[in-house]
Amino acid sequence: MINLKYEEMNSVLSMYFPVLKQLVDFEMNESENYIPGPHVLYGIVFNPYVKELIKGGNDLQAIKKVFDFFEELANSNDEEVKNLLQVTILEALWDEKDLYEKACKHMLISTKQINKRIGDYFRIP
Repeated sequence: MINLKYEEMNSVLSMYFPVLKQLVDFEMNESENYIPGPHVLYGIVFNPYVKELIKGGNDLQAIKKVFDFFEELANSNDEEVKNLLQVTILEALWDEKDLYEKACKHMLISTKQINKRIGDYFRIP
């Protein structure tokens, strides 16, 4: 396992998911004055990719790769990386009940633990 660090997460996205490289490069170079942070980049590039994979449900190899990546994020020693997973990536899966239920079936141990934290504060009356 590679110990991922928050400041490296933008470059990590293209490394782990070459299919997203063109979109990542576009977002990183769109403005001379602004480079998106990981929360923004993952929100606009990675989340739509993840949602479409899960909704389609056909590319099991790609889905497994996504959830293995989630697990690496969940096991990082960097709390900001875990926060990226929790707040930007996993919370977005709660938007649609069917999507969420499908996603839960693929979650591994550490990802499930972080996802449970979201449930703890989303289900507050």
